[in-house]
Amino acid sequence: MQICVPFPGGADLTTEQIENVSGEKPAPVRRRKQQRTLDTRLKIIKAALSEFALRSFDGATTRGISDAAQVPHSLVLYHFRNKEQLWYETVREVVSWYTRRGVGSSRSRSSKDAAARLRRDFDYYIRFCAENPDFFRLLTHENTQASDRLTWFVTHHVGPTVGRTTRLIAQAQAEGRFVEGDPLTLLYLFVGAATSPYRSAREIELLTGTRPDVEAAINAHIATCERLFFRTPAPATA
Repeated sequence: MQICVPFPGGADLTTEQIENVSGEKPAPVRRRKQQRTLDTRLKIIKAALSEFALRSFDGATTRGISDAAQVPHSLVLYHFRNKEQLWYETVREVVSWYTRRGVGSSRSRSSKDAAARLRRDFDYYIRFCAENPDFFRLLTHENTQASDRLTWFVTHHVGPTVGRTTRLIAQAQAEGRFVEGDPLTLLYLFVGAATSPYRSAREIELLTGTRPDVEAAINAHIATCERLFFRTPAPATA
């Protein structure tokens, strides 16, 4: 469709005519095109997340992802050269959703209270799990065998977060405000507890008739995890 826009010093010209004169699309048209490109890219990534979670990296195909996204296969290959690049870009995008929730935010880091920072981060993490269970299903597949993908994910994303969080756990333990034990083991126990209801959401719904990802259930799960991992320090003795 040609959109007529005013062109200074003359009659209204079509977008195509303006491009012929200036070599560029007018700014509003460029912005709309850029937004459509971003929307399409995100649509493909969301479809890829579902396909990788359902079928694993080896089982998923770019054609199956294009069908799930309801876009031409050629468009998937235009935005992402191949399935491997699409996997990496999908993980980067989902991690960005996680960081935008506020995990590791300046407000969280600014607190000197280790237990308070952990509570905040754990709360965010559980809510992220509830909203994005397919991400953890994808990671379950990746953990079944060694791969360059898993090594990259651990090196660039898991490692830095684990180092920071285990230090906070050790600090909270020293204050008597976190359950005793090896910090790394406890962190992975928390990750298992945090993600389990959402990885197994359909099973839980069949058993209880209630979805675990509704707000009331999420809040209850957060409270349960807090009781499991956090402690009230004993009062100081005279």
